[in-house]
Amino acid sequence: MPSWTIAAFTHRGRVRPNNEDAIAIDNRVLTGDMDVPVVMTPPNDSRLLMIADGMGGHAHGAMASRAVLDYLVAAVDRLSEPASCADVIEDANRYLYELMHQHEDALGMGSTLVGAVLTAERLITFNVGDSRCYLFGAGQLVQLSHDDVPEGENSQFGPRRSHALTQALGGSSFPLAVEPHTSIDAPLAPGETLLLCSDGLTDMVSGQTISDTLRTARDPLQVAKRLAAKAFSAGARDNISLLVARCLPAPAL
Repeated sequence: MPSWTIAAFTHRGRVRPNNEDAIAIDNRVLTGDMDVPVVMTPPNDSRLLMIADGMGGHAHGAMASRAVLDYLVAAVDRLSEPASCADVIEDANRYLYELMHQHEDALGMGSTLVGAVLTAERLITFNVGDSRCYLFGAGQLVQLSHDDVPEGENSQFGPRRSHALTQALGGSSFPLAVEPHTSIDAPLAPGETLLLCSDGLTDMVSGQTISDTLRTARDPLQVAKRLAAKAFSAGARDNISLLVARCLPAPAL
């Protein structure tokens, strides 16, 4: 069976007063601020990784991102199947609107979502919004996610001019449907690295710098430390969240 090393980090950054992001590794949902990136060792053969970037002011943005990840963690069996992955994300969107009816002051709260399911047979990736998923292998950085942003702003290697989104989970005062982006690829090969991140990283750190860091860092923890440091050095104007997973070579017999 394949094995992965996973590093995680989430923090409010240098400007925002609170962290509205949330991250999930298998059945653990993490919120708040981490002092430093950490290595996580989930117990299962399958790995679920997700980042949600909340919108709507701290209390409600944080509520939205946490609610989305809690809902999807509980529905991991459906999320892990290509046939039902998009459907369960649509259900999470509807759940967010149900929460708004229960908490009228949270009307309009919303969240982006990016995630991956790693198994021995395949790699499933999914997203709604502008949080990203990258694959780094053979010296090349490939964006697997799709940015839901206005036309002309979908650039892998340059900063965006605005933070407008064409779709998100929730984010409206009345229910809007979403069309999640999903893809099924070959499983991670030994040495390949997956990076999930919120726009708090990609707005501060160029795609070329991300690629260089993934190429030169010795392990996911070093990747996470270096990318977080670069985001902070650039101003860290937004919440920063990232997950780094690297497939390990099979042990010698």
